[in-house]
Amino acid sequence: MTHYVRTAFLTLIISSIAAGSALLLPFAKAMPKAASAKAAMPKADSYWNVDELRPGMKGTGRTVIKGTKIESFDAEVLGVLKNTSPGRDMVLCKLSGLGLDKTGVIQGMSGSPIYVQDKLVGAVAYAWPFGKEPLAGVTPFSQMSEFVASYEKRDLAEKVKASRVGLQKTLRLDGREFDTVTVSQDFIDPTPATADGIWMVPLRTPIMATGMSPGSLALLREKLASHGLVPVQGGGVGGNIPDEERNAAIVPGAALTVAMVTGDFDMSGIGTVTHVEGKRVYGWGHPFLGAGSCDIPLMTGYVHAICSRYSNSFKMGSPLKTVGVINADVSTCIAGWLDRQPDLLPVTMSVVRDASPSKTFNVKIVRQRSLLAGLLQSVLTNSVDMEGDLPDEMTALMKVRIDVEGRPTILISDLFSGSTLAGNRAPQALFSTVGLLVNQMNFNSFANLRINKVECVTEIMPGRRTADIEAVQLESDTYAPGDTVKATVILRTFKGGQVRVPVSLTLPADLPEGAYAATVSDDLANARQELRDNPLLANPQNIDQLWQSLQVILGAKRTNLVVRLPIQGGGVAVNGKALPDLPGSMVQILGNSRRTGALTINSALVSRQPTDWVIAGADALRFTVAKNKKFSE
Repeated sequence: MTHYVRTAFLTLIISSIAAGSALLLPFAKAMPKAASAKAAMPKADSYWNVDELRPGMKGTGRTVIKGTKIESFDAEVLGVLKNTSPGRDMVLCKLSGLGLDKTGVIQGMSGSPIYVQDKLVGAVAYAWPFGKEPLAGVTPFSQMSEFVASYEKRDLAEKVKASRVGLQKTLRLDGREFDTVTVSQDFIDPTPATADGIWMVPLRTPIMATGMSPGSLALLREKLASHGLVPVQGGGVGGNIPDEERNAAIVPGAALTVAMVTGDFDMSGIGTVTHVEGKRVYGWGHPFLGAGSCDIPLMTGYVHAICSRYSNSFKMGSPLKTVGVINADVSTCIAGWLDRQPDLLPVTMSVVRDASPSKTFNVKIVRQRSLLAGLLQSVLTNSVDMEGDLPDEMTALMKVRIDVEGRPTILISDLFSGSTLAGNRAPQALFSTVGLLVNQMNFNSFANLRINKVECVTEIMPGRRTADIEAVQLESDTYAPGDTVKATVILRTFKGGQVRVPVSLTLPADLPEGAYAATVSDDLANARQELRDNPLLANPQNIDQLWQSLQVILGAKRTNLVVRLPIQGGGVAVNGKALPDLPGSMVQILGNSRRTGALTINSALVSRQPTDWVIAGADALRFTVAKNKKFSE
């Protein structure tokens, strides 16, 4: 992939994660959050109550450093930090072994279980950036299980400022004494300096993305920093690893990966299993995306290597296979169930370029509402980006089929060309309509809509096929009611000459006499005007009106020349219902009445003329309608 295009399509994921509904159309509203199921509680005697822990207690931890082999490291309890955020405590531990004195606490160790006297303390979840000691903040398992059981979202809804907590016993580390620890819940807090003392921040999550350029990874690191996601170059596991590794079990200390995209393109995060209770799995010790209730693939993982850095080192790995579902993503951990299948959205993409055989890609993406549009747009963009460098002057024919359960199938078929569809900028611009559409459906206020599948075929053609409206010539300045207005639109094609296209519009036989002004424009401009003219389309009151509004936009063809003539009449909208075809006097009375709250629905005559170019620009047609046409002439 080229640097610019990768940068562009990954930005779509960034914006979706950061803003959730940032791509919504003006009338989209948030839906109520789905109720979550109650989780099973582990036995209380299998884990520590934090109040019973004492400084100096020693134990062990488990994690994967290479492949799927679970290895042990040492841990010493340094103290318990109470109320580091509402309802949460932290166990401060010093780790050793497995080379942690050189690497420090490793990103990807999130969830690594710590045991003292064979009882579970909790999950490694925080680290001391730039500290010379491998100091870990451990999320107590008691609070992990409690928050999962209730799908607690309080800490996710509000940003909690860093808190400074006093230690019961002064710590001596690296030749210095510390009596307080600052704990941050935010990934974007200022980088602590030596003078700040011990400063614990959540461990970031390595995001394994296949085939990404260094420039794209740099962009992702910058933009996803606030969410604790660290993109690293990933890749599939080779076919030569033993079956026992390929079929690794989900047990405490094993690699635990969660996927956002699977298939021909892949994007997944890596951490560690903390505890397994029957078929219930707990991990990470901090949130993934803070989604609360979710449905994300729970996968085993393979660690290729540890990348050592002066700050936090990180694991480089790959997902192996799906073994269950993550259904809770809360402030203290992620949790899921084994032997369940995630409900993912299948997407098929075919790309044809220069009449060569088509290339087809198949992926499945998570249905997380705030991510779905951005992820769908990104994989569609990536399918075209796989073609390599694109010409600066190009045209694309895009055909998209979206099957929605219980609703008419959505079909998009349109030609794209112009300055926004030039070279490596093209893929992001090409599929923006699809992202907007999916967000509109996901965040509507009226009904839960389920997309069953998405199919897309994109044909890339060399050359720019655009034309600007340069002038319009009327055959006559005066017409009688019932006549057909005829005109010639003069188009200036890109790097070409003028083209003359005839257009016409038939007038109603009962059209009142007077002066009229019609507009000649592209079809998208006409669709926007149609939405403005009808308040029920601009601000839908039910799912059927929303669907009608979407069809107005999706039905517009960029290659159509449109003649639009506003006329008197129309109707009004009252209490979300349309009253069409009312007499003009009644429309005026109801539209001016404050008591009824009626809104005027404007009417227009519209005709369309297909062309071979993507149209831009507009012009006006002014003429007179007179019953005695010859006398007027």
